[in-house]
Amino acid sequence: MKYFLFFILVNTTFSEEKEVLPDDPGARTWSHIDGRKIKAGIVDANSSKVTLRAPNGKIGSIPLSDLGKGDQEYIKKWLQNNAKPKSFGDPDRIIEITTLKGEMKYNKPVITVYPGKKIKLILRNNDDMHHNLAITKRGKGKDLKVAQEAWKLGAEGFAKHWIPDHPDLLFSTKMADPHSSATLYFTAPKKTGKYPYVCTLPGHAQVMRGTMIVSKEVNPLSELTFTSFKGSWKKIPDWNKIEPTGTDHVPSGKFDLSCSKEKDNFGLVFRGNIEAPKSGDYIFTLSSDDGSRLLIDRKVVVDLDGIHGVTSKSGKIKLEKGLHHIEVQYFEASGGEELYVGWRLPGAKKATALSVNKGPSGGNSPSGQLLVVEDEARIYRNFIEGAGPRAIGVGYPGGINIAYDANNMRIALIWQGDFIDAKRHWNGRGQGFQPPSGQSIISGTPGVPFAVINSPSDPWPKTYLRKDNAQLPAIKDGYFFKGYQLSGESRIPTFNYNFGQLKIIDRPIPKGAADSSEASLIRTITLSGENKSNLYFRAAVGESIELVEENTFLINDLKVINLKSNEKPVLRDIGNNKELLVPIKFINKSATITQTISWQ
Repeated sequence: MKYFLFFILVNTTFSEEKEVLPDDPGARTWSHIDGRKIKAGIVDANSSKVTLRAPNGKIGSIPLSDLGKGDQEYIKKWLQNNAKPKSFGDPDRIIEITTLKGEMKYNKPVITVYPGKKIKLILRNNDDMHHNLAITKRGKGKDLKVAQEAWKLGAEGFAKHWIPDHPDLLFSTKMADPHSSATLYFTAPKKTGKYPYVCTLPGHAQVMRGTMIVSKEVNPLSELTFTSFKGSWKKIPDWNKIEPTGTDHVPSGKFDLSCSKEKDNFGLVFRGNIEAPKSGDYIFTLSSDDGSRLLIDRKVVVDLDGIHGVTSKSGKIKLEKGLHHIEVQYFEASGGEELYVGWRLPGAKKATALSVNKGPSGGNSPSGQLLVVEDEARIYRNFIEGAGPRAIGVGYPGGINIAYDANNMRIALIWQGDFIDAKRHWNGRGQGFQPPSGQSIISGTPGVPFAVINSPSDPWPKTYLRKDNAQLPAIKDGYFFKGYQLSGESRIPTFNYNFGQLKIIDRPIPKGAADSSEASLIRTITLSGENKSNLYFRAAVGESIELVEENTFLINDLKVINLKSNEKPVLRDIGNNKELLVPIKFINKSATITQTISWQ
């Protein structure tokens, strides 16, 4: 019954063409024992049956015993060419790459694999032409060198599947027949980097190419495409009513604004698949200038519509393990443009970027006098946007930066990448606030860091500064900033201030380089003096504060804070917000808090 149904599906593809010889790897016409001819390609096969795909896309299985002797020999040869090596074992990952009919392209211009993992790669050829896939060593142009060597095979090319002997060739499939497939088993290189892959058949290599990225962070996105639009909008429009200006696969394999050739008045709609490695709650984050929207399985998860500067927003959705459809809509009106897309897996403390932009920004691009940080920390004292008029910017070696608010004794901003552009303040009259020049900007806790709270419902005081409260003595109950000292070869600053009679030392030190998984800021705060009852440190404020593991908290789905002290942190609700407080316990007239701040 199974093969009868198959013939019903593909009966429009029967022909009386001459049977192709068994050793010919070209398009095949199969001979059935009842005398009929079937034109189709191999999808899969084993020792008892073969699964075929007709040119019209219909798929069905047929017992090998129902095929002619020559066809059975051909299947044996196909199995040998696509067999898994005996010592290979089970693959760690299965990747399918499909050829696009009539386009001379792979459907995946980028694939990502872990170093040293076992890979099963299936090349599905939906085209009417033959194709293969060859992976080469790292290096620009090595794929074309291998292809050029293949073209020299001449009359031997077909028999050798157009695969040459070349020192830059790492792995390759056999040639896949039209509407057929070829399977390759290999172990990914241990060295991270970009490894080109290419179809080496004559005339194919210039357009039929891709990149295998070997990375410790595998891209969960696949088959990502973009559609571009030109127009002026104040909100995300109905894209179905607008004529697109172009569509293609995204070369980088991630959400990327460079897919548009425009700088203003344009829109992009990205569509593809995202693979959830396990079932659970996933948090997606958008940061954009101007409007954006993220949908999973056609359900809106994050809506960040409208014209605005760089703004971030997160949303949560429960996903089952496996592939899901993802769509990101974006439009840019005028001025700066930015798009960051990230997700946080169930149980993870940090988010992973799904966009070329690795983190929410908020700064300006350098405009002429970028302060470069080399072997020593660099200090910039001026008006910094988000840190106030008494800001102290610190650029650390390695690409992590902070802005310290000397009015409120707090770390106001942390960011990665470029430090700051001094052009605004060094040229002319130097008015206004200068934003950071880097990216992945996260804001610190607002207000003063320490306060006396006599009741759990008491609000955090807005100020302890004498200039804002004339009844406070200069030092007795208020704050007094005493400056900073530079120490060590890198000249790292340590900030000093008093709160009443307490002496406080605040020493922030970066850990790891910018963009690394270890990138964070370790802040050690030491208090000296007589014990003060009901004294608290306010570590965080946010609409959402989630305990992810012991003494580690996720703040607004954007940053992670770990706390170490003599007392356990206290989480309380104040109005529409939550506050994370640390009770201060003195031992021998001293107390220490270690706060580690990292990007989620």
